[in-house]
Amino acid sequence: MSAIGPMKKVSGWVIILTILIIASVIAGCAQTPPASPPEEPASETGGETAPEAGEGQETGSQTPVTIDLWTEFTAGGEATGIEELINTWNSKNNGITINHRPIGNEEFFTVVRTGLAGGEPPDLLQFEGYQQTRDFAAAGQLMDLTDVWNKHKDRFALQEAGEYSCTYEDGVYCLPYTFLTGWQIYYNPNILTEHNIEVPTTMEEFLAAAETLKAAGVTPIALGNKDGWPGEHWWMAFLVQRCGVDKVYQAIRGEGASFTDECFVQSAADLKNLADSGYLSLGAVSDDYGTAQAVFLSGQAAFFQTGSWFASGWEQDPPPFEVGIMPFPRWEDTEFTGDVIGAVTHTFGIPANSDARDAALQVLEWLASDEAAEIWAKNGNSVMVAGAVEAAAPQVIKDIWAKVQEADDSLPWIENELPPGVGEDKVYNGTVALIGGTMTPEEFVQSIQDALEEARQ
Repeated sequence: MSAIGPMKKVSGWVIILTILIIASVIAGCAQTPPASPPEEPASETGGETAPEAGEGQETGSQTPVTIDLWTEFTAGGEATGIEELINTWNSKNNGITINHRPIGNEEFFTVVRTGLAGGEPPDLLQFEGYQQTRDFAAAGQLMDLTDVWNKHKDRFALQEAGEYSCTYEDGVYCLPYTFLTGWQIYYNPNILTEHNIEVPTTMEEFLAAAETLKAAGVTPIALGNKDGWPGEHWWMAFLVQRCGVDKVYQAIRGEGASFTDECFVQSAADLKNLADSGYLSLGAVSDDYGTAQAVFLSGQAAFFQTGSWFASGWEQDPPPFEVGIMPFPRWEDTEFTGDVIGAVTHTFGIPANSDARDAALQVLEWLASDEAAEIWAKNGNSVMVAGAVEAAAPQVIKDIWAKVQEADDSLPWIENELPPGVGEDKVYNGTVALIGGTMTPEEFVQSIQDALEEARQ
């Protein structure tokens, strides 16, 4: 904002000249406005700088604008939440309409990368931050939103984690929105009661419970690892207690640790042991996530490990039994008792090639408002706008969110911190091979390390 200078006396000629100038401006205003706004300058940090409010595309009472929004919100509280957000915004009739394209999880990364690289992106994009932020920003595919973040960051909880997920070099390229957790295992209390099993508090107790259930002809763990990422989540849950978050990051960054170190091998062996011991559902390798979820909800398995998104839809579609939630059990001798899995998994950015940047920016800033945040929380999502979860979320989400605040350190889903050819190839495909018995723990971690070293070249 520019300051207003001190008032000065002006001569009669200056007054007359001023009147003539004003008349000229008024006449000019009656002319047709330019067909398109001037181009925005490119940011020095890899993307384009977001326009100031009021610049760029005409909106509001002027030319109506439709912006395209892409998200991976296709089910549960994410689907109902984004629908309510869009309906609320569109009902404002402010000249900006949101057109939403939900994209299935398994194809989401590919569709987003293709759209950005091919020059046909949406105007507003939800993605998963971290390595995606760095890749997209480095390629000049995202606007620099540093000023927007600085304007709104005091409204966010977990600011440091949020900013990190959206940062490339010295710029911030997205707004963090939802923190998803993986520290929990969901369980069927009816099955445990029927077989006189107490809720396990250690990994030793968990494996003993699994053995009891197996002997009774009950599937201990529902897992559908066809696409690799559900198995990756189990591996990560072992990593945070075998290695600790700090060492995992040292391996990711090549700073004094390697994925071939013993704790990484042992974590892979822990996952393989679940399969070798017969504790996983029969379709662990061939079933997808949705099938495994159905196995658990139909009462055919006692345990189901997945993220907090599973609980986000319970208000709209309650499970058939009262699902219990337990912390992922830890080995009795672990030194990492407070490290968990969790990440800023939903972020929003504006592609540099958006045709409606100013309109997208207005929607983006509204998402940081109390109104929007409480809509998102009400639908069962751990929104990062401070106070919204506490004010509006279902109790189960409040409880999960509270656990986030208690953790010592949190490891994002590891594919989000690795290049795609490592995380979405070697890790995803590797967990399928590991569980299927076609790869050893040593081969699994070696393939990750080799791919990471190649990506660094």
